[in-house]
Amino acid sequence: MIVDAHVHTGGYDGYSTDDVLRLADRAGIDKIFATDSYALHYDPIEGNRRLAADMKRHPDRIIGYCSLVNGRRGREAVEEVQRCYEVYGMRGLKIIHQTAGLGSYSLLTTVNEPAMYPIVAKAAEFKMPILAHATAEECAGLCDAVPEAIIIMAHTGGHPTAMGDWNRAIEVARHYPNIYLDTASSQSDMGYLEAMVAGVGAHRVIFGTDMPLIDPFFGFAKVQGAELTDEEKALILGGNILRLVGQSAAIADRKEKGQV
Repeated sequence: MIVDAHVHTGGYDGYSTDDVLRLADRAGIDKIFATDSYALHYDPIEGNRRLAADMKRHPDRIIGYCSLVNGRRGREAVEEVQRCYEVYGMRGLKIIHQTAGLGSYSLLTTVNEPAMYPIVAKAAEFKMPILAHATAEECAGLCDAVPEAIIIMAHTGGHPTAMGDWNRAIEVARHYPNIYLDTASSQSDMGYLEAMVAGVGAHRVIFGTDMPLIDPFFGFAKVQGAELTDEEKALILGGNILRLVGQSAAIADRKEKGQV
């Protein structure tokens, strides 16, 4: 099963959620792990509600990330993570820093701040993987603050329109076994996927495309064309994220049965 763990629904670039699913069909992607564009850019509470509605319409295709851009909402943000998990059935959290401009590494806000730690801790309580659009240093800081958090370093620590310092990202991830590396990017240096696998193992690399912002065929071809074994590609293209989602779903199942 092919699972794209970095997808945007809700209207990016004029693509409706149904458009994104049709694009996934064309690319041979079975499931998408998605965030809602409205949640990221306008109102996370309303955007998460919209994503929950999409999940109900497509229960076999869409896994949801609860989106929270920053920790400014305080207790309300922590409660939103719990609502997304327990009520909406979302199995991940998306957090994102803000930069001074497209492709810029001048941070305006950071995900590694005390206001974010209770939010990250709540996600960790439910074993929700956290897709963090953040630098390698920010991800390391989150792991230091909340050691039980499961972090997927979006774009391998860079921006979607730039590779970022992926060598640095791999080196940081080597020291934090709970950091996973995301393949999504609009560029692809020769050998960078092989370097990820050599650095942290195929079991910690997760396929993502960032569609519809970035062409999913490009992202899929990067993995298919890499000098990796079929077993390694299978882990990257779906096995790893399904394992993480399964751990989170198991917590929900035990809670429902009163075992937690």
